[in-house]
Amino acid sequence: MRIPILGALPCLLMAQAPPLSYDDILQRARTSPEQLRTEALLARRHQALAGTRGLLREGPALGVSAGPRTHPGSPSTTDQSVELDLPLFLAPGTRRRLEASLGHADPLLREAARIEARMRLRQAYLDAWLAERLLQLREADLATVQAWLRAAQARLEAGADPGFQVSLVEGEVLRAQADLDEAHRQRLNVWAGLRALAEVPARPVPLADPGSPQALEGQGLQAQFEAGALRRALQGHLDLEQQASRHQEALATSRWSLRGSYGREGEERIGKVGLAYRFSRPGEALAVQREIGAALQATRREQEAALLELDARFQSAWSRLQTAAPPRPFAGFELSLNAISLRLREGKERPSEALPIRRQLLEAQASSHRRLHAAHLLSAELQALTSGVTP
Repeated sequence: MRIPILGALPCLLMAQAPPLSYDDILQRARTSPEQLRTEALLARRHQALAGTRGLLREGPALGVSAGPRTHPGSPSTTDQSVELDLPLFLAPGTRRRLEASLGHADPLLREAARIEARMRLRQAYLDAWLAERLLQLREADLATVQAWLRAAQARLEAGADPGFQVSLVEGEVLRAQADLDEAHRQRLNVWAGLRALAEVPARPVPLADPGSPQALEGQGLQAQFEAGALRRALQGHLDLEQQASRHQEALATSRWSLRGSYGREGEERIGKVGLAYRFSRPGEALAVQREIGAALQATRREQEAALLELDARFQSAWSRLQTAAPPRPFAGFELSLNAISLRLREGKERPSEALPIRRQLLEAQASSHRRLHAAHLLSAELQALTSGVTP
């Protein structure tokens, strides 16, 4: 008898596990692709900056050579030489501007990527919570209409109702089953979306209620949005890309190098220091300028579009905040449904009269869940749009 009991313990422990809260999921969050892309972008800019440190266009090139020197009737000797090539980057102002822009944009871009990742995680959690509540609602609804079917069949056998009343309930059972299957599919889909963002179990588990949405005042939100990390990150990204393009242009058009060599030829010692200039091919400089100019224009257009999109997000959220009524739970659902079920069993209601009322109550309860879901999404959106850089 011990083996079945021990085998049942994991199931009992899983059944008694508390539901996952948003804070639990936040601790299991994965690094988002946007955060990784931001890290890669900043690494490329830091690499370009490091490559021109100390007035160098790139790392110095060192050459070492040696070879025998022979003379008829004399012992052979070895010639040795060392050559050093230092490609020069004679645009320190361009490098300083890139360094300043990168220092300003680095924390902004990282914080903006973190805020957007957290916003998507919050939305995925709320979507999964809503799918779970709707699934529970559909399961309870199927159980209700199945009980009504048994009551209708009993009344048909007693001769109290005609046969079409049973047919109506049978059709409603089929519809409730189809709605339940769709709710199962929807919950699995949104759970897969949540798994892509956080380390959660492979199969859906219960989620804790999000509680009441955070109350936000419309006053002052515009100023907070304009000073928020998302908007300033777009502006910082534009300046960073402009300075990076100018830095790239200066690198591509840099021609001078400092060269030095030291050699030993027999008993002689020879040291040389000089400059070298690399001539460009016909049309090369013009092509570089055209490429950089087009890249700058494309970056400006992209950033303008991104700013307009961000402004539209805020204006949409702000207008919804002004018109949205606070979400209220539909308290009468259980009481009303139980009352109709009782009247149906007692013969005071017929299925043809009870079924439309049940559908209205069901939609009202689902709408209550959706309104709470929408209120939390609106709160999360405005918090993301008005968040600043954390110290």
